[in-house]
Amino acid sequence: MFEDLSAYAHSEDKRLKVLFIAGEGRSGSTIIGDILGQIDGFFSVGELFYIWDRGLIQNWRCSCGLSFEECPVWSEVIARAFGSKSQVNAEKLLGMRDRLHTRHLLPIPARKDPQERMAQMGEYREALARLYHAVQSVTGSGVLVDGSGYPAQAYVLQTMPSIELYVLHLVRDSRAVVYSSTARKKKVEADLERKHDHYMGSDSLLVSSLLWDMYCSVIERAWGDNSQRYALLRYEDFAESPKAAIESCLGFLDEEQSELPFVSDREVLLGETHTFSGNPTRFRHGSRVIRLDDEWKSKMSRLQRALVTTVTFPWLMRYGYPLFIRG
Repeated sequence: MFEDLSAYAHSEDKRLKVLFIAGEGRSGSTIIGDILGQIDGFFSVGELFYIWDRGLIQNWRCSCGLSFEECPVWSEVIARAFGSKSQVNAEKLLGMRDRLHTRHLLPIPARKDPQERMAQMGEYREALARLYHAVQSVTGSGVLVDGSGYPAQAYVLQTMPSIELYVLHLVRDSRAVVYSSTARKKKVEADLERKHDHYMGSDSLLVSSLLWDMYCSVIERAWGDNSQRYALLRYEDFAESPKAAIESCLGFLDEEQSELPFVSDREVLLGETHTFSGNPTRFRHGSRVIRLDDEWKSKMSRLQRALVTTVTFPWLMRYGYPLFIRG
């Protein structure tokens, strides 16, 4: 389908450092990615997992204000990676992506032979390698930040010799995540000519709770014993001290302390970004004050909180969350 990627696989000087933010959605990955993307030498790709459907097929709006096809960054990335959009069979790659994931979550079973696993990834793995290195080439960045969340996407990246993968496990209180997941969140993407209203997907209370458990289990099982390439960050700790959390991320990546886009410990100044998928907050540029979003504490019923707590309490305890909330 594409040219040989052996040059990437055997060239150490072309190794690309990728910070993959793994974890359930609605946990703060968009704002963390946006902040890191402001640092010199960093570039946030948003949720690259969705490039085949939301980017190439549905042409969602980039956070720069243009559509995916019109965005100068993404149009150049596609051209450099594949030659042109017409040479990309997005439907085929989308199908391969979904077959390689179980509900877009679980990696290919580890018990399979490594060569068999590599063969199963096939063109999908090759296409991803081309994308990541094309982004690096177009943006001149040494570190890419991918907020896709799905562990299986990180698993595919881990098999690429040309990728130096770091996994940031982003965790948020399960009750906050479930509250957000079960509410219908309107997402507005607009320009001067038209508006597109999309809605962030929603799941049932029980399904969302079980998915939160599964993410915690899969991510820790896959990377939790690798202290050099795995780090845990609680959303609540980030919201309490965002500047300190970003500094910790730089330390985790073994990157020199660069000038950060913070006006104060909580206020950040965000310039234009280029992410075509993620929380609608990606369209907000300029000054942002980071505050803890704990609306769930007043809006969730006691019965709802009790159910989610019962299903997720082992991991809540592991990450230091209180089991009982007043209100």
